[in-house]
Amino acid sequence: MTKTLIAGAIAAGLSGAAFAQTNVTVYGIMDLGYLYQKADGQKNRSAIDSGISSGSRLGFRGTDDLGNGLKANFLLEQGIKADTGESDQSGRTFGRQSWVGVSGGFGEVRAGRQNALGYEWFGGGVTPWGTNYSQANPKTIFGYDNVAERLDNSVFYFSPSVSGFQGAVGYSTRRDGSEVAGSSNNERAVSAGLRYRNGPLMAVLTYDQARPSDSTKTATTDETIKNVSLGATYDFGVVKAHLGYGQLKNRSFKDSADTERAWLVGLSAPIGTAGKLMATYQRVNDARNANEFGATYDDNRSGFAVVYDHGLSKRTSLYAYASQYSNAVKDGAQLGDKTEFAVGMRHSF
Repeated sequence: MTKTLIAGAIAAGLSGAAFAQTNVTVYGIMDLGYLYQKADGQKNRSAIDSGISSGSRLGFRGTDDLGNGLKANFLLEQGIKADTGESDQSGRTFGRQSWVGVSGGFGEVRAGRQNALGYEWFGGGVTPWGTNYSQANPKTIFGYDNVAERLDNSVFYFSPSVSGFQGAVGYSTRRDGSEVAGSSNNERAVSAGLRYRNGPLMAVLTYDQARPSDSTKTATTDETIKNVSLGATYDFGVVKAHLGYGQLKNRSFKDSADTERAWLVGLSAPIGTAGKLMATYQRVNDARNANEFGATYDDNRSGFAVVYDHGLSKRTSLYAYASQYSNAVKDGAQLGDKTEFAVGMRHSF
């Protein structure tokens, strides 16, 4: 259960203002399990890993009522490697998100490190398990992360929801935080989306793009990366259907990169009062392998994944996961398959 601290020391330290009007919530997830991986051409891996079903994290979020329908908002979220106690996201203190914003009847404006819409709205909303479960994570097939999962130095606008529709658009001057002195272009990025949520139906369309920086572009890496994703879910009650399609152009800014087209189908269904069974099949054309491994491969990358999640309480659950993906790894001069199995526990607070 989340703890709401009103007029507390944390609120005073984080807001630096009249904390008597500030609500601050401390929350988190600890996810730890056993993961086994077998890949062609590689040694088998057997380990205790963090964040298999959900990224382990510690977060602080809060609001301050400014009057006249306006609120100041913030979010600080740190990724944690529960198996070692280290910070995730390359050691960043608040690497998952770090932003401040203002909201009201007009919607919300945020500034800071934020999730790109292809990552959050499409990847996090279309698959049965969001952006989790190792190679069953949609980024194994879809290309939205080649633009960014999270955007540094970004400003986003989120519209209010009207009859189930919501739009959003964001712009980053330096998508990965790097800056070159005197440069007029430091890998600028754009993220935009339109989402519909009403009753059993959710549908989403996202567009993400990024330009190379002046300091890194060359004659062959001077193209804008463009990613479009379209997906929907529909809850029939006894089963929920998941569908997604994505198209990535100019992977790694290369004008020679073939266009990647990916899709997924999935199902999720309640099992009894505490269980949930989920499954997907995902596939991308062979261009993904050629672009990623730097050679000509004519085999599609595809895979099945199955997850069972069983709730022990509102905050704690056990899970089991298995997947098998074809042509997902490079095995010498050929493509290889990869199989995974995991069991673990997730606790949220």
